[in-house]
Amino acid sequence: MLALEYYNGIIMIRKIVLTSIFIFLITYCSLIWFLSGLILFPHASMERTQKRMVEKWGTTYKKMIAQLPEPTNFSVQSFDGTILKGKYFRKIENADCALIFAHGWTDTWAGMLKYVSAFEDCDCDIIMFNQRAHDNSGGLYATGGIKEAKDLLAVTNWLQSQEGYTDQQIGWVGSSWGAAVVLTAGSYTKNVGFIMADAPFQNWYSAIFERGVRLIGPVAHVIGSQVMQIVNWRAEIDYTEASALNVTNQITEPVLLLHSKFDSHTAPQQAINIAEKLNKKSTFHLLDWGGNHTHDVLFNKEKFKQLVNQFLRKNAANFLKERKK
Repeated sequence: MLALEYYNGIIMIRKIVLTSIFIFLITYCSLIWFLSGLILFPHASMERTQKRMVEKWGTTYKKMIAQLPEPTNFSVQSFDGTILKGKYFRKIENADCALIFAHGWTDTWAGMLKYVSAFEDCDCDIIMFNQRAHDNSGGLYATGGIKEAKDLLAVTNWLQSQEGYTDQQIGWVGSSWGAAVVLTAGSYTKNVGFIMADAPFQNWYSAIFERGVRLIGPVAHVIGSQVMQIVNWRAEIDYTEASALNVTNQITEPVLLLHSKFDSHTAPQQAINIAEKLNKKSTFHLLDWGGNHTHDVLFNKEKFKQLVNQFLRKNAANFLKERKK
């Protein structure tokens, strides 16, 4: 009798252990899947951007858009058939330069309106578009800059086919995730007039799990590789290719690289690492103005514009009105 009770007890313990292991595996796999979805789906919308303008910027969309003339809508088909949608602002008739803006993660084209004042001394056409998987542009997944850099080239090529701009008449301006995009695109063969990158991440993994460590500690790195493998499988990419740092030494354009010393989202060390590999035509400013992630342009508009103008006078003077008189 005792032997039977002992045997039944062992069976029960085994069932409990196996059930616990099964529940743990299901929970863990569900967590990994959920986290991969957070990385792949930005859930960006114009409503979210406009809310951010009020809560974070202290202004409104109406005030920001008033800086520019009425835009025309455009659509571009990217290399893989993805449709990108955006706005084309003509500052003057027959402009001889153009600026293409690349916004950050979970944002929309309107998030780049904060940089318009920094380029007010340029009479350039301004092109802003929603990156893939953001707002009304196509594409199911964001890819950390892998496909987005090719999207930027598609928009650039479309603009040139429409307006006849040469590479040297075009500048790329990127913010945060978009800053990593313009840097990655800069490593390709197209040689645009200049690149401005405000607060880029050095690679996709660092951008995500640097923040993860701040939220939940070192365990973020323990699950990080599994999460990114699911990202690879779902989006059919290799996440390690999303690295501006790895391709920075291939950039031939002059780059204006900016990062706030007080950035609590993306550590300034990531930009410092990128800066060490930039060409000699480039300029890096580690800003100590007190702004958080990409906010210095909002709260130090004149100082920010001065840095832009200084850089352009030295490296891309054809973009400035003062050199066209």
